[in-house]
Amino acid sequence: MSESYLETMVRRHAEQFVARHDGQHPYTACWPWAEASLSWSQANAEHLGYSLYRSYLQNGDAEHLVAGIAETLRLNMARHRRSVGDLNLDTARSELRYWTRHAGDYPEPGTPAWPEPTGPYTDQWRALFLSGDSDRAARVAWGANRVLYDLLVHTAKKRDRAAATTYRMDTRNATYVAVADAAPDIGITTPVEVHDPLAYQGIAGLTAVPEPSGDHVNGDPGESGLVQDLHPPNLA
Repeated sequence: MSESYLETMVRRHAEQFVARHDGQHPYTACWPWAEASLSWSQANAEHLGYSLYRSYLQNGDAEHLVAGIAETLRLNMARHRRSVGDLNLDTARSELRYWTRHAGDYPEPGTPAWPEPTGPYTDQWRALFLSGDSDRAARVAWGANRVLYDLLVHTAKKRDRAAATTYRMDTRNATYVAVADAAPDIGITTPVEVHDPLAYQGIAGLTAVPEPSGDHVNGDPGESGLVQDLHPPNLA
């Protein structure tokens, strides 16, 4: 994989996504998922036995969590060339940590290689990533990882995923928890664009619909051949 791919990955994905989605930026598409995921985490904090606000986050960090979750999803969409619904939660949760903890290996926010989004949430993105506080961005990335990790564990236990899991094994020889699998639990009730709606069969409360042509790269959502060597070592 050439360095030039990483330098153009986010920008090119955004341009192509905008062209196929009536001008909507992928960050805008990720925002409702980020809001819903954080709301779910806050509502279930006692059940989860964990509070983001008594953890690694510092004063003022929490107000940026939605922006951070949306960005980890957006960057993972660009890496794997998939709709937000088709993202593998286990890889998407750590994406922003790669970008904020590996200085020199990844572009700086606001540069051509990591451009700011357009749309209604640009100010929130700038407040997190262009404030000059890189430590805050790293802490928020950690918080986003935690929210999505808890959602991953919760969703993986759902019994109504059995048919979808069998289909994924039969067609892709792999199992994974997709972002769309969690939609009913976090309150996403609108139709969710995915590459193959049959991979979501049987999940109660989820309406999976085909994504626009060209949004998807063939392969497993966790193992896209285009991008594997861009990952640094796994982060705990």
